Amino acid sequence: MTWLDFVVGAAATGALAAVLVGFRYPSLPSYKPGEIATQDIRAPEDVLYPDPVETERRREAARAAVPAVYDLDTRAIAARENALVRVFEAGRQLLLARHTPRRENMTRQEESEFLRALSEQTGSIFPPDVMAVLLRARFNPNLEAQVQRVLGTVLRGGIVVDRNQVLRDLKGGIVVRDVTTGSEQRQSEAYPVRDVAAARGYLRQFALEFSDLPAPDRWTLFTFLEGLLDPNLTPNPTLTARAREGAAQAVIPSEQLIKKGKTIVRSGDEVTVTAAAQLQALREAQGPKSAMHQFLGFYLVSAILVYALWRYFVNYQSRHRKIRNHALLILVVMLGVLAVMRLLTGLADILSERVSIGTFRDPTNLYYAIPFAFGAVLVTLLVDTNFGIFTSMALAVLVGLYYTDARLAAYLVLGSLAGVYSIRQYKDRAAILKAGFTIGLVNALALGAFDLFRQETPAWSQITIALTGGVLASALASILLPALETLFKITTDIRLLELSNLNAPILRRLSVEAPGTYHHSLMVGTLGGAAAEAIGANPLLVRVGAYYHDLGKMLKPEYFIENQLYGINKHERLSPNMSCLIIASHVKDGLELAKEIGLNERIRDMIPQHHGTRIMTYFYQKAKDSLGPEEVIETDFRYPGPKPQSKEAAIMMMSDSVEAASRTLTNPTPAQIRGMIDRLVDAIVADNQLDECDITLREVRLVKESFFKILSGIYHRRIDYPGYDFKEIGSAAAAGSEQDTRSKQAHVV
Repeated sequence: MTWLDFVVGAAATGALAAVLVGFRYPSLPSYKPGEIATQDIRAPEDVLYPDPVETERRREAARAAVPAVYDLDTRAIAARENALVRVFEAGRQLLLARHTPRRENMTRQEESEFLRALSEQTGSIFPPDVMAVLLRARFNPNLEAQVQRVLGTVLRGGIVVDRNQVLRDLKGGIVVRDVTTGSEQRQSEAYPVRDVAAARGYLRQFALEFSDLPAPDRWTLFTFLEGLLDPNLTPNPTLTARAREGAAQAVIPSEQLIKKGKTIVRSGDEVTVTAAAQLQALREAQGPKSAMHQFLGFYLVSAILVYALWRYFVNYQSRHRKIRNHALLILVVMLGVLAVMRLLTGLADILSERVSIGTFRDPTNLYYAIPFAFGAVLVTLLVDTNFGIFTSMALAVLVGLYYTDARLAAYLVLGSLAGVYSIRQYKDRAAILKAGFTIGLVNALALGAFDLFRQETPAWSQITIALTGGVLASALASILLPALETLFKITTDIRLLELSNLNAPILRRLSVEAPGTYHHSLMVGTLGGAAAEAIGANPLLVRVGAYYHDLGKMLKPEYFIENQLYGINKHERLSPNMSCLIIASHVKDGLELAKEIGLNERIRDMIPQHHGTRIMTYFYQKAKDSLGPEEVIETDFRYPGPKPQSKEAAIMMMSDSVEAASRTLTNPTPAQIRGMIDRLVDAIVADNQLDECDITLREVRLVKESFFKILSGIYHRRIDYPGYDFKEIGSAAAAGSEQDTRSKQAHVV
């Protein structure tokens, strides 16, 4: 992409955006509640009217649905668990250091000294009586695990201050938040809610699991553990309010639809509060709007579409050599469609205001008569089907955004696709009219489907409007096609049909001045057209190209074998190099003649491409025989090229070679015909003549099969005519011609 491409693309994008900017409706009057309206006011478009009461009700419901957040103080739980671990671990270490027997009881003095030493290490975490219980149990690890498990179960279950408040919150569920990790867990009504008293009762249920302890020690231990049960599950009003407010703000405001065409207030009526609010909503929906904002929005969307068009050309449609020309054509067509749309939209709005009856009451109904599909039809005819589809999709995006109506976008796509696929076989001007009726029919079906979606009965007036849109599309396409053909120098099938007229002056001149070349061109067209049909190429382009591919031979027809009469060959008196120059000059002469008669560029390109850079084998071999292989430069005996750039040019090269060689066959068998075709076509492939076009080996095989069928039909066997011996007649005629020639030569001498 060059800077010029960028500038042209930016300008085209700006033009597309500029066409789409604008307002379609007049401003509405402003009334206050209690004033008397001086005119009937109807909604010019569908507008959603905000309902604050319903919105607030929904927000309250959203707030109520958010569960209350409670913080579980796991830090305090961990602190108590760590204190237990410290005491048990320190007690076991002290017992080990003093070599205290595990089974024997300690004296009162020993016990007192031990507890004092343990308190000095751990601090006054546990009261002395509890420490004594643990000492008597020798700080058993199993006891430690039991205490940890029971205390952790009760504490981590959560202990609240106000059980009634939690029960109320549980009706909507609560979220328990771990203050250490921040993780949250939703709890339902089945969640056990315990205050301090309930938690202590729950703790007592585990007393039986401590049967190894004497009853007094068990009582002392559990009394101490009950003292460790403090409230650790508290409500977090800040997080709860934040979550509930977030849910309320996430609620989409409730809106009521003011239908297009609805009467807001009538002339002479008092304006109510509701009517005033609806008028305000309509004014806000229509304006004031920033034209710059609209332009920038449409510009960005158009830029994406233009860039996608360019990349599609470059990456997937490289066979189009005139990428810039075709891309500009598509953009011009899109701009034309949007301009027609704006013009007819304004007319439809005016008509709906002036004729407020039936279908004309709603301008949207008239929008369906706009011939959106003519753009896709033109692009299909002038470029190809793929870009016709692309144009349909791009216009659907822009039109849908302009009208803010998905149905119109879908309507455009369906009608355009109908036009694209109905115009593919474009063989005469009437094909466009037929495509218009097809577009109208599909448009009518689309409108019927839209009505069925809305559970409405399709109206005949809408069907008429849809058919009108199709006919208008074909009419615009027919009017604009010749102008675009000329402006962008593009050849359509209709132009090719006109060029295929054998009564054209240049072809009649060819038939007179070079009859052998003329007949050869017709045969090449027959072979090439059938081959193009076989591989899905453009047979009309191949056939027309064949008619004009040897125009240059008219200037020196006697130097080409098909035009030489009575066996006189002028090349016998010329050097191989001179013969080569004369033969190659017919390409240059043909190009000059083609330019003189204004032949289209696609046809002109086939004149040099059908020879490519192939070698003139006969003269090359003759030069090697006379001068020696080391004295001959091969490139001097090759055509200047270029090589075929399209499938059609490649078919032309193969059919030209095969047709010329087939003239050397005498009563050939099918095997001889097939062998000749294979040898010639394979030589072209081996010479890399097809490297610059997109023809595949499979298509080459299909081309050879097509040649075989045609030539087998031409060289079919016939029975001899009774009473005639054409061989003797031919021999006598040849002898007479030779004698006459000798007599003339003697007379001249």
